[in-house]
Parts: sequence; structure tokens; C-alpha cells
Amino acid sequence: MSSSRSKAGEPAPERRRQAPERTTMNQRAMTRRTALRILGLTAAAAGLRTGAPAAAAPTGEVKIGLAAEPNTFDPHLTVGRNTQIFIANVYDGLTARDVQGNLVPALAESWKRLNATTWQFALRKGVKFHNGDDFNAECVKFTLDRATNPETKATISSEVSTIGGAEIVDPFTVNVITRTPDFLLPVRLGELFGLMLSPKHTNATGKEAIAVKPNGTGPFKLVTWAKNERLVLEANENYWRGSPKVKTIVVRPILEDAARVAALQAGEVDLIAPIPHVRIAELQKNDKLVIKTIAAPRIFHVTIDVRKPPFDNVKVRQALNYAVDVNAILKTLYFGHGTRLATVVDKGALGYDPSVAPYPYDPSKAKALLAEAGYPNGFEVEFDSFTGSIADHSKPAEAIVGYLQKVGIRAKANVFEFSALGPRRVQNKTAPLFIYSIGNAYLEPSWVIRWMTQGGLGMHYKNARLDELLTRIEATDDPKKRAPQYSDVQKLIKDEAPFIFLYQADAAFGMSARVDYTPRPDETQWLYPLALKG
Repeated sequence: MSSSRSKAGEPAPERRRQAPERTTMNQRAMTRRTALRILGLTAAAAGLRTGAPAAAAPTGEVKIGLAAEPNTFDPHLTVGRNTQIFIANVYDGLTARDVQGNLVPALAESWKRLNATTWQFALRKGVKFHNGDDFNAECVKFTLDRATNPETKATISSEVSTIGGAEIVDPFTVNVITRTPDFLLPVRLGELFGLMLSPKHTNATGKEAIAVKPNGTGPFKLVTWAKNERLVLEANENYWRGSPKVKTIVVRPILEDAARVAALQAGEVDLIAPIPHVRIAELQKNDKLVIKTIAAPRIFHVTIDVRKPPFDNVKVRQALNYAVDVNAILKTLYFGHGTRLATVVDKGALGYDPSVAPYPYDPSKAKALLAEAGYPNGFEVEFDSFTGSIADHSKPAEAIVGYLQKVGIRAKANVFEFSALGPRRVQNKTAPLFIYSIGNAYLEPSWVIRWMTQGGLGMHYKNARLDELLTRIEATDDPKKRAPQYSDVQKLIKDEAPFIFLYQADAAFGMSARVDYTPRPDETQWLYPLALKG
């Protein structure tokens, strides 16, 4: 295990030079592999330092249309990636990613592994929360204690389940102790699940108020939030990285794809995400717009409640996979902007095993398996889907329901707004089948798969052998040694079929030609580098 520490001013290990920007940018080649190689034991601090040269005062306003707004600004109660990928604009984690996916320092200047279960973080000095509170080791301990306290009922509990506690070494040094070896801890304490809170503000404001009155250290302050209408961010001119370039950002939730595209075309907004795949080719012809695509690590699947008959029978779950023509869905709904997956490991991830083939479309096989399982005439089942997220789920859900009906599974489709999904999951009211997608935020398969082994909200598959395999992988620092171990994981998951395995879809961003913005490969809508041209 390494005890080396990278310091401010040293070059980032194995960083890639950013490719020249193009009107349509396919970032597959630059996405995950580079990031995975640097997840291990040290941090680099190139370009991220307190005391950066004074930046010009922020100017201008950028209007953004998103498919959904955050459900909360409490980082421990987030539901869905549309919240997690956005609120990092208000907060900071101990670590961060750059536009190329590399793991880099943020509120921690450096970190090192002291032993198998102890990581030490050296914190950045001179950082202030938006209200003037100081950031220090007390904030880290408070944040982690709150996130892991059962009374918090944190929706991110599975992401911090390895954390056993935090010990303050001095005001700007903290040790984080894990229950088991966890090579991903520096990533866990990043922009998605390691956003730091002010103890004073959080205790004074209370759990209910912090959801709408956040106080972070991030590049933007939340000024106004009229739910379902708009939220307004204002530049934090005292940000430790230097002031953002844009003064004001106005975010409008525009749920309907057509309305979102129309708003961009009319100049009512300057940036939208996502763009429906059917509109990509058309919008690329508009010289007033710039369309950028990334091979997003977003894994679509149908979650199966394996606790309930008939889904406790593996033959039924396998039948569901044989029943759905996933390739046809990709062709008709995504126009080729996606990739068929055999499991929940995306093709750009470490350890992806191409020898694990997807279930072929075989409705006859599906019917035979249903008969063997005791359901020759099929059965009835509820099927949940939702709209208003960063990715469309209702349209593929319609197609899947149609395929299931062809093999005798009489699925009743329910469509909800995305805002209703979180409460349904928390209250355990989701249907036995519901379509979902997970962004591989850590750029490593174990994070996605842990949703199954940890019994994530609405995801009830647990397997002792799978947990054993993942624990062994997560105790392995060397990615070259981790990679082949994922093969057994993928084979087991495919055979157990706790999901209907679907695909990963490309993500497309549309923006005015006056906007300078490069999407990140991990989907995070990081607005700090956003700028206006000219």
C-alpha cells in the first residue's frame, strides 16, 4: 500500500491532454479508462489551489433548461442523479474530477492510505462557506457522522456504508476509518456523496430548512428557488478556485423533450440537457447551435423485486430477459446512440468482459422458461416508469411492456413524474418491475453493483457470493489485478438476472454557439468552467 502523497503544484499522474473541441464531440475515448487508473492511493493538485490568481469579475447570465430540477439541496437526502449531478455547484467534496474524468484534489489538498482501513486527508486551508463559516476537519467529521447516522435516514447510506468513523488529527488533517478495505474512498468523498457541510449552519438551520437553504463552499450560491419554475444561482466571487466566469445562472425545469428543444431553438435558454436522440441529427444542422455528445456511463435496466413471487424464481427472471428485444429498442428509440449491455457493467468500465454475451431476443425460450417455472399462462404485474429525469424512461418502458405481453406477462404500465419516484422508493411502494438507470458515477463497476448487494432503495437483490467477490475486488488497489476479477461478477449477475439488462445510451447536450461548455464524462453538470464567448 502506498504512503506517498501528491502535493499542490505537482503534475497529475497519467492526465490526458484535452482533445480539441468539435461541434459534435464523441468523448468515448477519453472517458473512463484514464480515470480508473488514477483512483488509487494518491492525489494530484495541478491547477487546484487556494490563492489562485485573481480572476476577472463574473459577468452575464446563462439560462439552462433541464429535464428535472433537484429534489433537495441536502446532500444526504438526494434522490436520483439529476440532483446529485447538480448540487455539487453549491458544495464541494474532498475530491473532484476534471473535464477528462481524472480524480483531482478539492477540499482535500492530498490524501494517503495509512493502512488497510485508514485514509488520511490533508485539508485545504483558508476555505470559507458561503456564509463565512470556516472549513476545517470538524466539518469533515460532522458531515461523515451525519451521513452515517441512521437517524438521518440518508438516501446515500449505501455509498458511505464502509465508513466506520472520522478522527480529527489537527484542524486541517482528518483520518477516515473504514470497516473494510475500500480503495474507492477518495472517490466516495467527492462531488456526489462527499459534499461538505457547515456544522454551525446545519445545526442552526435544521434538517428541513437545509434542503432549500444550502450553505456550501462551492462556486455558486443558491439565491432563489421557486420549485417547478426556476432556481437561480449566483457566482461565489470568493471561491477558493477563483470566481466563476458567469455571474448568474437561471435553471428552468422543462420536462417535455419537445419544449426543451424548442426553448433552445428560440433562444429562451442557452443550454439544455438532455437532447432526445431523435433530434440530434436535425439540431446538428443548425449553425446557431453546438451539439456535444458523450458516451455516458448510464446503465439502463428494469429492476426486479426478487423478494416476491414469481420473481424469486430465477427462471422467471431469465425469461424476462429473453422476452425483450433490446436491439430493436436501441434502433427505434435511440437511433443508434447507445450500446447493448449484457449486465450492469458498461463497456468502458474496468474489467468489462466481452465474453459475457447479452441475452438474445428469444420469446419462445421465454415462454418455455415461464412454463418450467409453473407459469405457462403467464401472470399479471405492475410496471413503473417515470418522466422528467436526465434520461427518458417512459418510452422504453412502453416498448418493454409490449414485449412482455407477447410472452403472456400482462404488465400494467404506471407512469409517474420523477419527483414521485423518490418517495415511492423510500416508502417501498415501487412496483415489482420498474425501469431505472444508474450513472456509473465512480467510473468503476463495483459502485453500480453495490446497489444490488447493499439493497439500495427499491433494489432488493442480495447475494452472499456476489458480496464476497466485490469485497475482495475493493480490497485490491492495483486496477490491473482488479480487472480480471470482475469477470466472475458479470457471469454471476447475468445468470442470476436480478434485472432486465438493457443498454447504455449516449448523452447529448445542446447549447447556443455563444456558450463555451464541455460536458464531463461522468454526467456531472459542473458549471464552474461555463463561459460566454466573445
